[in-house]
Amino acid sequence: MKRTALTITCFIITLCTIAQRKIIVQGTYPDLYISHTVAAKETLTNIGKLYNIAPAPVAKLNGFDNGGTLTIGKEIKIPVNKTNFTQDGQCGEGEVLIPLYHIVQKGENLFRISQVFGKVRIDFVREWNDLNNDVIQPNQKIIIGHLKVAKEKAGDIMDGIAQTGTTTDNGYDVSNDNTSRKEPETKPAPTSPTVTAASNDDSEGFFVTQYPSDIKDRQVVSKAGDAATFKTTSGWSDKKYYVLMNDVTPGTIIRITATNNRSICAKVLGALPDMKENVTVLLRMSSAAASALHITDAKFQVQVNFYK
Repeated sequence: MKRTALTITCFIITLCTIAQRKIIVQGTYPDLYISHTVAAKETLTNIGKLYNIAPAPVAKLNGFDNGGTLTIGKEIKIPVNKTNFTQDGQCGEGEVLIPLYHIVQKGENLFRISQVFGKVRIDFVREWNDLNNDVIQPNQKIIIGHLKVAKEKAGDIMDGIAQTGTTTDNGYDVSNDNTSRKEPETKPAPTSPTVTAASNDDSEGFFVTQYPSDIKDRQVVSKAGDAATFKTTSGWSDKKYYVLMNDVTPGTIIRITATNNRSICAKVLGALPDMKENVTVLLRMSSAAASALHITDAKFQVQVNFYK
């Protein structure tokens, strides 16, 4: 159902689906915030730790003393800024990403929303929201970025989010990667991957039928190198696999073959983010794609083929 949140450098973890609410972001970019309802024994310090932000900005935004006593049930504003907010899917080790939503207003379109919220890439917004086009409706809830929090804090955050900033309909899946798969007891020696011909075998994923079968007058491109993963909430059931790869036109369907000779077909979303972790990798694939290849390593060798 969902495609990819493009969560790129997060530690691989497994969570239950704890988000049944959609967290609505408020304010005007870059001065965004979400609302939290104070619980018993909470202080600015532990609320700050909960939301991955220092207590001082919370105090300043709400206009009270950093050491003041909070009233149980009081709704306070939690700043959403560069310390706890991402629009490129990056987060630290042990962190998870919780989607933040904007409620579409009359007259707004997807491009305007992407520009208003920090000029976030519109293709990211489409993918986060499983949109096949740019048609949106007033009152529709659109993901515009993600809150970065510690894995163990995610459940507490969903409990503490103020009702005025949420809905009770089905929320976005907060679970990150699927790491219930076990590490193999022994690792086979690397072998040269075998590039297979195009087929309609859906074990290679949803996009296998879009991989060219008629290659007349088309140039085949082959590349080999190391691959890594990014986190995703999609692909586990619909088999829609995605990759980030440089020098390949977004939308291109590529076939990826691992050293165990398993293959998948995936769609290129865009280029790799400009970060040091990506200097040595050929591509990053969605975690669902890595699972389909029976890959559990953080970095692994692949052969890639596509047609121009």
